[in-house]
Amino acid sequence: MNSHQSFQRFAALVAIISSTLALGSIVHVVSGMAAIDFNTDVTFWLSSLSTGADGARLLRWGLILDMLSYYLPLLPVALFLWRWIVPRNPDWVLFYTSCGLGHILIGTIGAVILAAVHPPLISAYAQASVEQRPVLETVFSAIGNMVFGGMWGILDTLLVGIWFLGIGLLLQGERRLFSIFSIVLGISALLSSLGVILGIEAIAFFLGVIYGLLAPVWALWLGIDLLRKPVQIETTRVAGDS
Repeated sequence: MNSHQSFQRFAALVAIISSTLALGSIVHVVSGMAAIDFNTDVTFWLSSLSTGADGARLLRWGLILDMLSYYLPLLPVALFLWRWIVPRNPDWVLFYTSCGLGHILIGTIGAVILAAVHPPLISAYAQASVEQRPVLETVFSAIGNMVFGGMWGILDTLLVGIWFLGIGLLLQGERRLFSIFSIVLGISALLSSLGVILGIEAIAFFLGVIYGLLAPVWALWLGIDLLRKPVQIETTRVAGDS
């Protein structure tokens, strides 16, 4: 097995594992929202603040699981996809892959910020006096809005939407059904980002949920497909080759 084949197998296995971890992340999100009666408006943050030490631990591990399912595992997947399809259209593939890598970076940073900041604030809130709590509520909401509303809600979904859409367009001749699924997922992410930008919360939330549920399916599908039907990497010289 040469280096291309071994990396292809690695990317496929990581994609499959990430989809499994994403299932745990989805369960965590659903259980967390159930604890606050599925409240999705602004008081969501204040409700989360009242979950105490147990809630803080659950949130921290949930965010770490989120990072290890939706974001970091996609790094080898993005690099493999780039290597696979770059000979066909180097400029567009470079653009799409840059968006994919940006999505992974922004998403990971957002998860790390929330994992580092929100759990300690929840723990501090339980011990804070009545006078101190408004300050903690303001900080908690500001950090949450920065990540969920800005980093994840606008930039991250915009980048991943472009990436999935581009990958789908370039794989139409080789993996038609998967390419259609990727295009649909990309459009959903782009429209979710647009919904946040325009302040249409219902559309943004609905499409965000669709993306959150289907993204692990995309990773699982790609991983299984690459194991069942390994691709031959073209030897055309690409950027970085000697």
